[in-house]
Amino acid sequence: MKAFVLLLVPLSIFGQTTFSDITLDSGIDNIYDVYQGLFGGGVVAFDYNNDGNEDLFITGGQGQDVLYKNNGDGTFKDVTIESGLFKEKLIVTTGASSADVNKDGFIDLFVTTIASEANKSKKKKTLASNLLYINNGNGTFSDSSTKYGITKNNFSTSCSFGDINADGYPDLFVGNYFKNFYFEDSPFNTHNIALLNHYSINEEYETGDDELFINIEGKFFKDVSDLLMDSGKGYGFGGVFTDFDNDNDLDLFIINDFGETSESNRLLVNQYPDLRFENKSRELKINFGLKSMGVGVGDYNNDNFLDYHVTNIFAGPFIVNRGDGLPFVNLMNNVGTGVNKIKSFNNRETVIIGWGSLFLDYDNDTDLDLFNSNGPINPLVNPIPNTLFENKGRVFELNEKSGVMDYGIARGSIHFDYDNDGDQDIFIVNQRPVNDVSYRGGLVGSKLYRNDSSNDNNWLKIKLKGIRSTTRGLGARVKIVCNDLSMIREVDGGSSHASQNSSIIHFGLGENKKVDSLIVTWPGGEKQYLLNLNPNNLIEIEENILKEPSFIESILKYFNLN
Repeated sequence: MKAFVLLLVPLSIFGQTTFSDITLDSGIDNIYDVYQGLFGGGVVAFDYNNDGNEDLFITGGQGQDVLYKNNGDGTFKDVTIESGLFKEKLIVTTGASSADVNKDGFIDLFVTTIASEANKSKKKKTLASNLLYINNGNGTFSDSSTKYGITKNNFSTSCSFGDINADGYPDLFVGNYFKNFYFEDSPFNTHNIALLNHYSINEEYETGDDELFINIEGKFFKDVSDLLMDSGKGYGFGGVFTDFDNDNDLDLFIINDFGETSESNRLLVNQYPDLRFENKSRELKINFGLKSMGVGVGDYNNDNFLDYHVTNIFAGPFIVNRGDGLPFVNLMNNVGTGVNKIKSFNNRETVIIGWGSLFLDYDNDTDLDLFNSNGPINPLVNPIPNTLFENKGRVFELNEKSGVMDYGIARGSIHFDYDNDGDQDIFIVNQRPVNDVSYRGGLVGSKLYRNDSSNDNNWLKIKLKGIRSTTRGLGARVKIVCNDLSMIREVDGGSSHASQNSSIIHFGLGENKKVDSLIVTWPGGEKQYLLNLNPNNLIEIEENILKEPSFIESILKYFNLN
């Protein structure tokens, strides 16, 4: 039997509030309309109309999904109907991610589902197939799921894009939770999601089969889920494509709920150029068995190896990558993120239940901080505030004056720079509670938090344009060098919980006034170099497909700066 150490977080005194809730002023009015309870609530930051402003797509559960167009003036407009994304029938959507599937220069959407109407009475539900919306390039989308081979009915949670064979077309992973589920809209139905518990899930429901699809020249997806056979079957809450071993191909880290009694988390190592994965979870000591809900990716200590944080009921593991084939180590209690209980509504203590996980340098001081969107198991609605841990030089402190500690039932969350001012803002999807919550102030809708950090730290943003690679360079690695400081970032294809962060890479530079060198490593290993960059700019980098290295590349390689 596992023992849990409950850490009570004392109040900390920080400066002024870091983030401001500007949801109302932005024109966003959203809450995830949860079906029965527990599952769902994802968000994607992407520029669907190529106007230079990142827009938001939010899944709606049994309500409408919403596409919010960023007007570029700090406000958003609901363009769901005119975009063609309005759902004509009830489809219960959960998570989402985006990629330019057909490489036409416009970003497409993939949406996961758990159920749809079985008949016109709307009283019965059945498992549904997931949704692929192709961007038509004129502000509208078309449901192209069947055309691209997305036809299986599944209870799906999260999805992620990444080019695993380096052919320039984004491939797709889908996390599935249940093999099957019996739906009936009755509060007395023992299969009601709101009544699920540890016993009923593990004893009554078979785990789902996760799916992996190879993109065939942007024309259709080929089901290659047999490549996941070595990973076992778990209650899948998703996965992330990531190059953990710096060998220039994308590996797959799969997270599972109830991993302590069913299949634990899995790390599948890409054997590119062979199209296969090897399960190295046990050797690398990353096979944590816990109630994993989300995963964040980032190099918190600037050693140029990506680290991972997994959310959980109680504190989730802070998984530090030591590189060179060495096993990972869980340092959550060493670095300060091992917080199991927190003060909440009316100063009551409550257990943390984490969902989304984000590494972001919110104060632009050159090290990555950690944000977690937290929420109770709906309909059990003891409020749990979100948490923002500030990186204080490889040790984290909870910033209780961050401004993001609302009492919503949070699920997915992302970071992006919605107002293009050089710092990272946060969006959180909050669920509609199943039970009445008027006793604690009523509903808390989804939130847009503007970053109002007051410092003079510099920053740099990088927007990739793939030619041979995927359009936005999903999975590409960007490295910058400033004097003795070296930092890396990876373009996100889908992470956090059922969501996807901005594909625009962001670096906080602190007091550095010059970036000595910038190196882009595209999936497959091709590198591209830039020198002497000025801060406080967005740099757009188009992939150089020349076969011979440039003079700058040759010099950098000679001095071993790549």
